[in-house]
Amino acid sequence: MSDPGAADLAALRLRTPYEPRENVFESFFRSGSLVFAEPEPSRILALLAAVPTPVCINLERAAVIPEIAERAAALVADYGAEDAALLDAAFGRAAPEGRPPFELPRSMAAVEASRPDVPNDTVDPVFAHGHGLVL
Repeated sequence: MSDPGAADLAALRLRTPYEPRENVFESFFRSGSLVFAEPEPSRILALLAAVPTPVCINLERAAVIPEIAERAAALVADYGAEDAALLDAAFGRAAPEGRPPFELPRSMAAVEASRPDVPNDTVDPVFAHGHGLVL
């Protein structure tokens, strides 16, 4: 559909933002900024403004997604769940369970201000460690 606003609902599945690395060893790991690079956030936020959209994000690491979290019809975090498992939870065939293992920071500035050796040190996170349900 070329006009998302004409839809009753959209569903969006995202992967954690990262910066690809050239080094062979580093290329095996997701690293770098926790923020989506443009034009991705503009595209996502335009969809969220046009139609109610539940968002599922695969959190292999933390992500800075406050605007997405605030504007999504629902926000689901998964840690590698298959599509079938996600749909089972969405349609009530299975109960989601678990707690986020880390905080979701509100900005990269909050990430940089936190102490890397102290858990749950992010100021004003979008989601605090252990709050909410995940797949």
